[in-house]
Amino acid sequence: MTAEWTPMRWPAAWKSLSSFDLVRGTAVNCLILDKGGDLATVAARAAEAGFEVIDPGSQPPGIKTVKGLWPGIRLSRSGSNDATAGPTGEPWVDSNGWRVRLAQALNPGVNIWVDAMPQNARLSPEAYVIAIADSAAPGGRWIISLDDKLAAGLLDHEPQAVETWRRLNAAARFFGSRKGWADYVPEAVLGVVSDFATPQSEEVLNLVARSNQQFRIILKTALGNSAFEGLRALIYPDVEPPSPATRERILVFVRQGGLLIAGPKWGDAPGSTAASADHPRYALRTLGKGTLAIAKENLNDPYLLANDAVMLMSHRYELLRLWNSGAVSTYYSAAPSQDRGLVQIIFFARSGASSAAVRIVGPFRKAHLLTIDRNDPSAVPFELQKGAIEVHLPAVSQYAAIELAI
Repeated sequence: MTAEWTPMRWPAAWKSLSSFDLVRGTAVNCLILDKGGDLATVAARAAEAGFEVIDPGSQPPGIKTVKGLWPGIRLSRSGSNDATAGPTGEPWVDSNGWRVRLAQALNPGVNIWVDAMPQNARLSPEAYVIAIADSAAPGGRWIISLDDKLAAGLLDHEPQAVETWRRLNAAARFFGSRKGWADYVPEAVLGVVSDFATPQSEEVLNLVARSNQQFRIILKTALGNSAFEGLRALIYPDVEPPSPATRERILVFVRQGGLLIAGPKWGDAPGSTAASADHPRYALRTLGKGTLAIAKENLNDPYLLANDAVMLMSHRYELLRLWNSGAVSTYYSAAPSQDRGLVQIIFFARSGASSAAVRIVGPFRKAHLLTIDRNDPSAVPFELQKGAIEVHLPAVSQYAAIELAI
């Protein structure tokens, strides 16, 4: 899959032909605007300049648009600048990366665009960089959408607006120039098996991603031969039991040493009671070399399910472990040849991170750092460990990419 276009929703206030000069020479190459009425001349000029011009509401071939949220740390509803906390006290982060990945799984070979309008409570140059990176890290594209103040400020050439626009375009250009990353495939230790036909199953993905577990989306209606390859655990969040064929495939995975986490309607659980079967929410059974964890009640709390999965699987199998990072989103992928890897980290704090470190499980013995404000790879300190590499990051802003090699 490639993402050749960098789309932008044309601001309503940009009605004059001269406003087209604001996008000329930028990373934007696709404009979503009404080709008639007041904007007819702008649309014609854009088409003449080689821009793709798309009518609002239309869906170009090869594109799937998903509705997203303005990414970032969710602020208190009281109107203060305090962050909203989740059940464990961690900041509640809105992210669209899992939406991009789900849309990719449901629409193979199609480019994914995210429609997420800016939110007044979180408007800053950093917020726009996060919006670009949040969708682009897993291979999607955010439809660039400017808030009214920024759009007006650009018309008036206000310095702060111009700087925000510069940083936004630097981020878009950064991802647009790295098309080779689209061939990388996600590394995973946990699989989520579902048809993803309900909000419940989608929210499980959201919360697994928020826990920074590296996961694989597995459509239960299209299980490939390598669907479970390399995984330690599976979550089956659906209320309906699986088909006999899917059930048997999953039980083979368990017999070979895997862990299954499923609801009470999974059906009969073969095997014997596990030696360490004392769990408040799951009946644990041993089957072959693996374990079945069957919930005692329906899996109605996706947050609890995602966190239980981490504990049942054990932290020792985590592919990524971060220190001093703050609220982040991570995406670990590797080339099909497995000789190169890529870890992308989005830092949601406006200040970024000053001294973060990340331990990466894999065969890699070389590491370089890429950031949006420093386009070329740079050396980064790292320590080699058995089966892993620990990378120590310098001060970074909203995004860092670690390129790995064996």
